[in-house]
Amino acid sequence: MNLAQLSPEQFAATQFNATVTGVTIASPPVVSFKVVNQTGTPVVGLSFATKAANATVPRYQNIAFTLAKLVPGAPGATAAATGPSRWVSYIVTTVPTTTAAATATRPTSDSNGTLVDNGDGTYKYTFYRDITQVKAQVAGFTLTGANKAADLGDLTYDANAVHRLVLQISGNAPGTGTNTANEVQVVPGVPLANPNNVVFDFVPATGKALAPTDPGQRLIVDKASCNECHAKLGGLPGTESAAFHGGSRYDPRFCTTCHTDQRKYGRTNNASSNNVFTGDTYVADGVTVGDFPVLIHRVHKGELLVKEGYNYAGVALNHTLFPQDVRNCSKCHDSTAPKVAPQASNFKTVPSRLACGACHDGIDFAKGTGVTNAAANKAKLTESTTGVATAPAATGHIGGIQTDDTKCALCHDATSIEKVYHLAITPPNPVNSLEVTGGNNNTNAAWIASKTDNLPAGAIKVTFEIKSVSRNASKQPVMEFRGLQNGVAVAFNTAGAKTEMWDNFMGSPSAYFVFAVPQDNIAAPADFNASASGYLRSIWNGTSSGAGKGTMTGPDAQGFYTVTLTGVTIPDNAVMLTGGVGYSYGLKTSMPLTQTNVVDNTLRDWQGRFATAPAKATDVTAGMPNQVGGLIVISEDVQKVATGYTGRRPIVEDKRCNACHQELGAFTIESFHAGQRNDGTTCSWCHNPNRTSSGWSADSTSFIHAIHGGGRGEAGKRTVPFTWHAAKVDESYDDIGYPGILSRCETCHLPGTYDFSATASANQFANRPLRTVATGVVLNSTTATRVQQYSTSPYVTADANYGAGFSFNTSSTTSSTVTKGDGTKVTLLPGETFNAEGTTLVSSPTAAACFACHDTDSAKAHMRSNAGSIYEPRSAALAKGQESCLVCHGAGRISDVTAVHPK
Repeated sequence: MNLAQLSPEQFAATQFNATVTGVTIASPPVVSFKVVNQTGTPVVGLSFATKAANATVPRYQNIAFTLAKLVPGAPGATAAATGPSRWVSYIVTTVPTTTAAATATRPTSDSNGTLVDNGDGTYKYTFYRDITQVKAQVAGFTLTGANKAADLGDLTYDANAVHRLVLQISGNAPGTGTNTANEVQVVPGVPLANPNNVVFDFVPATGKALAPTDPGQRLIVDKASCNECHAKLGGLPGTESAAFHGGSRYDPRFCTTCHTDQRKYGRTNNASSNNVFTGDTYVADGVTVGDFPVLIHRVHKGELLVKEGYNYAGVALNHTLFPQDVRNCSKCHDSTAPKVAPQASNFKTVPSRLACGACHDGIDFAKGTGVTNAAANKAKLTESTTGVATAPAATGHIGGIQTDDTKCALCHDATSIEKVYHLAITPPNPVNSLEVTGGNNNTNAAWIASKTDNLPAGAIKVTFEIKSVSRNASKQPVMEFRGLQNGVAVAFNTAGAKTEMWDNFMGSPSAYFVFAVPQDNIAAPADFNASASGYLRSIWNGTSSGAGKGTMTGPDAQGFYTVTLTGVTIPDNAVMLTGGVGYSYGLKTSMPLTQTNVVDNTLRDWQGRFATAPAKATDVTAGMPNQVGGLIVISEDVQKVATGYTGRRPIVEDKRCNACHQELGAFTIESFHAGQRNDGTTCSWCHNPNRTSSGWSADSTSFIHAIHGGGRGEAGKRTVPFTWHAAKVDESYDDIGYPGILSRCETCHLPGTYDFSATASANQFANRPLRTVATGVVLNSTTATRVQQYSTSPYVTADANYGAGFSFNTSSTTSSTVTKGDGTKVTLLPGETFNAEGTTLVSSPTAAACFACHDTDSAKAHMRSNAGSIYEPRSAALAKGQESCLVCHGAGRISDVTAVHPK
């Protein structure tokens, strides 16, 4: 394959796969490598070079090399002490121009050498820089101001040290952008769609390429771990979504050759005042923020950093959010095959002030003073839940002054780091309804353990299994299920003899059923619009009533119980009947299943209580002591489609959610749904097309897109802030910068489900109901709370009454009432349906999903012109008929969804 014969677009589409075959270093390094394309065909013609008007030598814009040595760690207090092992780049000199002499610089890359194209896909590149002389060259420069040679470290060439060479193939196709002979742009750049990073670890003295497990290696993070959240680290070339370095540097092994402690060269220290920085923070309180372990830890620590005002190269580190508990160190530091990171456990086996201090940024180890994460988190949680800002206490380092790393492992050994200090346990919400009058009833009063393979001593992992779901002859929903503790089925206690279903537990999950009944002229809707649930503890002890009334019998020989909701009728025209265990809860009336006997004296929280203290009684409802404290080990929700029914079309899968989230619902200091609704495939059970909130659609297909695409500009696609559930005037989901590639739909979606090419999706396209966005009085300015004002959608009119929405009465015995927009009341007998008023505002199903990200005026106009509806009266939307989106955006069409969302 000859690159010279390709158009810029063909060049850019080529997938370059390079292999380094050898490196020799006698003076300037010489690299031998081979390049093939995606079919294995040798690639020739990669040697196009450019030369700017002020350049003294040409350069290659499509290839570049970095080269660094690994300096082994020396934690002792001697003069040679260096802390953990670290990379030192040799490429720290500039190339002279006609107007500027060579000088020292922060780590960069070498692309000004000589490239020989052998014409068979093999190449030989000779570095411009002679790395064996770099130390002497830097020593010979006249450096002034903040430019200090010492900041570039020990540049001595050591042929016996482990070295890392990285070859980068990237940039614009020749002739585009500034990749022209004289580097003057004539046409826009056409970036390579598939940049290539090739990492070659070796020892120059022997020429031996090192295997990952060879002695002296440092492979702590594999890019596969990064890409579970980022999809492709650095993003896609030519796009804004999650992009940095133009999308051309995507391997953390590459990152470490430039992001070294040498990045402090030429920078002045920025000292914080009361833990607040102003200005750039390239060096912050003596720490090189651009050093890879510091930068990555602080980027991911984000809003939970103790110090505020971080600004690294324009990136506000305090504004980044981590989508799970930040103490899940093994999320990134994972050596599970096929990931290649044999030193991944360094976070717990080789603790250091550098790595630990990167997250624990409030601690000054040299003085033993500062603010702990726990103290800062207490203040942040208090402010987020009460609105009252408090200054965290200056608690300092419990181990006192530490001037080197020799003593770190004495207190922080591998077991304590992972099993004590980094247990992912979310604290109780301090304004939960069991502790605060009028507090939140749908939150957690207990601690939540979200990483079930790393639990406190004595914690029990509870799981549930469902044998069957059915509708009996009385049209009542029935479920056969059992509970297991640490994988073993455990029978429930005898009601009356005990007050709780299991010893050492309080509360229970619910038996939850969902289905769909006719709506908006759709006989068999493709989305749920009706549900019924029964709290298992109340059914077990005989106190259940109303639509939640039921019976429980069993166990059978395998330990399964049969629960029947006797207060519910599933009509004959219902479709998609599905049952599950989990989901429904409320602290006062239906407390989540919580373990009450876990005590770990090593886990004191920042409120002075044991982090997993025994629960204490505070409220009694329905004969049960509902308590504060205890531990909820997240029990994954389970579901099963009822016999004789077809389930809802598959769209997402839970493991794709948890690739980023670990377990939906639990974070470092806060949670949503108390971790009880943790299966991404069942969000649609409650968040159905009829659910609204403050003038926003609370349907899962709408708000989940809006949350993930919420950031504006480089962080996302939206132009209007998504303020759903905002609690402050300056708060919205714009604060969330999706870490992956927004256009890569299959990060979340199953193949064929977002373009309706999958059979189940195609078959249900016409059966999807309208998405309701406004019912009733969305905002009454005379009575609305501040939270409502902040969170109200800008697409609705204050004080307007949009009328009553859809309702189905699941009860088999009790009537319900619907109040229409004109104030009249309608009585719904058991099993009756109220179809929403035509004045309710809706969006059509496809437009709702697309509009969640694509909310510009032109996008709205395009959708509306193709029979889509966005915030329109239901009557008008129904009159439009079917959306025509798939005419252009269907599989194989001119604007196929998969084509316009680059991967």
